[in-house]
Amino acid sequence: MVGANGGKPQRMTTHPADDGNPSWSRDGRWIYFDSGRTGEQQVWKIPANGGEAVQLTRDGGLAPLESPDGKFLYYVKTLVATSLWKIPVEGGQATKVLEGLSTSLNLAIVDSGLYFVPTASSGSGSSIQFLNFTTNRISPVADFEKPLSVGAGGGLAVSPNGRWILYTQADQAGSELMLVENFR
Repeated sequence: MVGANGGKPQRMTTHPADDGNPSWSRDGRWIYFDSGRTGEQQVWKIPANGGEAVQLTRDGGLAPLESPDGKFLYYVKTLVATSLWKIPVEGGQATKVLEGLSTSLNLAIVDSGLYFVPTASSGSGSSIQFLNFTTNRISPVADFEKPLSVGAGGGLAVSPNGRWILYTQADQAGSELMLVENFR
């Protein structure tokens, strides 16, 4: 961790496991992250001012995000083509929220629900959808002919006033084949 104005970085974890996908709690007291320190990626939290990490999930978890009201922690089981789960921030029973999330990056949680990009069918375009927490119903927000990005290039965000959505669209992709001569 480093101050927004710069300064000396402070190491937060010292375990040799793969720790990643950090996010802040809404009150700034905790840092959530996933870690393979048990042999499987699980969701953990550590005090923002340093201290011991506390394991929150037992059945796998990645890319944790706290709800706007600070009551729940949302996470996925894999980073791509995954399901979304939630647990109370104090720990407890996990509940599946959504199946068919394209990637952990294509998710934005707001007070009334969540915006997400579902897994696309082969050959079809993409869409942004909204899951309403009150009705537990999914409604379409926007459809696109071009695919929305999945993986490291993806992303979805909602403005603080809820009037705008930012998303990542793949306009073009390409690759080249190269021949290496005298390869041994």
